[in-house]
Amino acid sequence: MRVSGPDLAPLVRAVCGPLPAPRTVRLSRLRDDAGVFDEGLLTWMPGPASYTGEDVAEISCHGNPLIVERLLDALVARGARPAHPGEFTRRAFLNGRMDLTRAEAVLQAIAATSPAGLAIARAGLDGRIAAQADTLRDTLVDLAAELEAVLDYPGEDLLVAGDAALAARLDAVAEDAARAVASHRAGRVAVEGAKVALIGPVNAGKSSLFNALLGRDRALVSPVAGTTRDVVESVLALPTARVVLYDTAGERAGTPPEGGIDPIEAAGLALGARMVAEVDLLLLVLPGHRPLDEGGSALLERTAGRPRLVVVTHADLPRRLVLPADVEDVHVVAVPTGEGVDALRDALPAALRGEDPGEAAVIVASQRQRDAYARLGENAAAAAAALRDGGGPAVAVERVYEALTALDGLVGRDTREAVLDRLFARFCIGK
Repeated sequence: MRVSGPDLAPLVRAVCGPLPAPRTVRLSRLRDDAGVFDEGLLTWMPGPASYTGEDVAEISCHGNPLIVERLLDALVARGARPAHPGEFTRRAFLNGRMDLTRAEAVLQAIAATSPAGLAIARAGLDGRIAAQADTLRDTLVDLAAELEAVLDYPGEDLLVAGDAALAARLDAVAEDAARAVASHRAGRVAVEGAKVALIGPVNAGKSSLFNALLGRDRALVSPVAGTTRDVVESVLALPTARVVLYDTAGERAGTPPEGGIDPIEAAGLALGARMVAEVDLLLLVLPGHRPLDEGGSALLERTAGRPRLVVVTHADLPRRLVLPADVEDVHVVAVPTGEGVDALRDALPAALRGEDPGEAAVIVASQRQRDAYARLGENAAAAAAALRDGGGPAVAVERVYEALTALDGLVGRDTREAVLDRLFARFCIGK
């Protein structure tokens, strides 16, 4: 049990007895108003050299829930309270022990669903995003200082770079930001995992393919149309990501059968439509032994703008399906023989990752960080355009300040005072 707060020593002594030397462990007798109830190990870490920057005590007791509850009650009775979710990391941020990117990396390390996700979290904890933010910030502060000097002292010879050179530096900032934004999809999938749904017409072989990808029978398979009425889900562990795979009810082409669609099948279709709207990747399954019908064409058109792989099943039967020439990412499989199944499974990581982030200095897994980089890049590019297209330094410097605001929001920092400090130090104005 971890306890953090200012002036913590009296509370800990009341429950655990004498404190050990800082950052050492001591065997302690744990007590409450009724007397000693356990023996445990006490570690004492006085602030500010602790995780939260405050005094911190860690108490290890025996694992019986009765003992744990009694220890909690004893601490609360002497002035402690249960922590709010994430409160220790929040206190660490407020006390200057970490920036926001490191705080988010703590959560990513806890929640990572793949080794790649753990590596991304480790990079965040090591300060890689914060280091890049510091580098970009230095560039933007210098640019703001030069633009302010041009505005305030237009007749002075301040050795300020020309508009083209300043615009080129802003372009470089925008490019770094764009690479970070492009890395978000891969980063999020590595940390949080991904959702993949199989969709297609009835009797296309979705459930058979679902079972084959998992390597076990999870969905009911039958030649009867409409066998899958609910959404069936299972976890598929890939080397680079944890995937939740969804098998959805098949869609019927043309007019409904006589008597209409069974209410349960209709409910399954509706549930599948809601869940498919939120997945990261679609596997559009089409039967290769049947011609492309109206329903298949409609599915191809409806999913054209989304991340997808088109899967043609029944490769062990004569091929009658002809796809439009513009359909890409087609995989042909025959579940009974296993043909193409391993290749399809191997193709999932790249399809989920999207475009390779390339030379991105950081991989961003947080939506908040992605949005901050997007605002940074947008404003840096707009500042460069203002210098090239005649908007002038007044427009450009305001966009640079907006870029700085976005960047400082990334790590949790203010802006304008630093620009003023840099301006006076570099140009010696008012000497």
